[in-house]
Amino acid sequence: MEPKVYPALTFSDFWIKKFTALFYRFDKTGDGVLTIEDFTISAELMIKLVGFKGEKAAAMRHNMMELWQLFSPDRSDKKITLEEFLEVHKEVARNSFHDHNIQNKNALFWFDCIDADGDGEISQTEHACFFEFLGIDKKLSPPVFNRIDLNQDGKISREEFAAGLVDFTFNEDPNSPYNDFYGPVDVE
Repeated sequence: MEPKVYPALTFSDFWIKKFTALFYRFDKTGDGVLTIEDFTISAELMIKLVGFKGEKAAAMRHNMMELWQLFSPDRSDKKITLEEFLEVHKEVARNSFHDHNIQNKNALFWFDCIDADGDGEISQTEHACFFEFLGIDKKLSPPVFNRIDLNQDGKISREEFAAGLVDFTFNEDPNSPYNDFYGPVDVE
């Protein structure tokens, strides 16, 4: 699958809206800031939802701490505000705009978190768990799953997942079918 070419990001109001919704999905404590506690809770929630054990559970904890380090490289006690979260994502988007390896690494990180059985595909059940992890009603998963599943074979491949996540990140069109990749945009 050839990578889609996007116009340069302007970080439009709609882009800000998408990433603001994502921020609140990771604020597991509901205190309006992200802390290491939110990422610890996130790791444990995903482990519980998908049933990870042993090495897979340890890898999830490790990966969530690496994700936390993206936001707080200098110390673990930092509180990340919405504004800081948006700036980090803007910087990541700027740095990876033309680098498909960075884009794919991010996509594959999430893909591996969601692919609970490790079969290299995301099932409808696994996708529903991902939405539950994000605090979204699982009933909202099927239409999003179907948009990501481009070949409609009932499974999301790594390539399909990466295409959806990259589109979410780099497409500022309010009509993109991937705007709800992380769930509805209109939720805070």
